[in-house]
Amino acid sequence: MSLSFWLMPVVGGVIGWLTNLIAVRMLFRPKRPVRIPLLGVTIHGLLPSRHADIAASVGQALAEEILSIGEILKRVDMAGLRGELVQAVSRHVEERLEGGLGRYLPAQWRAALVLYLRDLINREADALIDAVIHRVHSRIEERVDIGALVAEKILALNLDELEELAVRLAGRELRAIVFLGGLLGFLIGLGQMGVTFLLLRAESAG
Repeated sequence: MSLSFWLMPVVGGVIGWLTNLIAVRMLFRPKRPVRIPLLGVTIHGLLPSRHADIAASVGQALAEEILSIGEILKRVDMAGLRGELVQAVSRHVEERLEGGLGRYLPAQWRAALVLYLRDLINREADALIDAVIHRVHSRIEERVDIGALVAEKILALNLDELEELAVRLAGRELRAIVFLGGLLGFLIGLGQMGVTFLLLRAESAG
């Protein structure tokens, strides 16, 4: 058998590895359109050429299928927030009462007034705070667009930062694609070896 026969799997593996390596590289490069005059073809990396489309698609998918404003607001502990707000208002009123005209009142009167105001706040504040929280929810849902915000952030990334982000998120998978290309090419080379061997045996037997 000739050397070329035994090199078939190696050559196939190198071709498969190199082909997938080029394909992966072309996801990011060239970063600027490159025109080949004789062929009339323009080469441009996938991510650089589709930067705006990718940003819009990721933003839309995130907002519609992964994380909406409604989902974020549901995670906020409204009961705890309401209690904290009531306590903050009570403390503020008590401090103003202690430091304002209230300090000129007799201690018993001042204590009774503090108790009255604290009870009034506890009774009335819940409804008021609920109304305020509801208005805040509505205003956030109307004015905050998660999809547009994410798309804006992605568009703000320059091409080097975008490539770094993609490699950081999918670097292992990209390396696996290159490796599998080499492995597949090697297996195809082995298949070619087997077919060639059978053909040579059939030819020699004939």
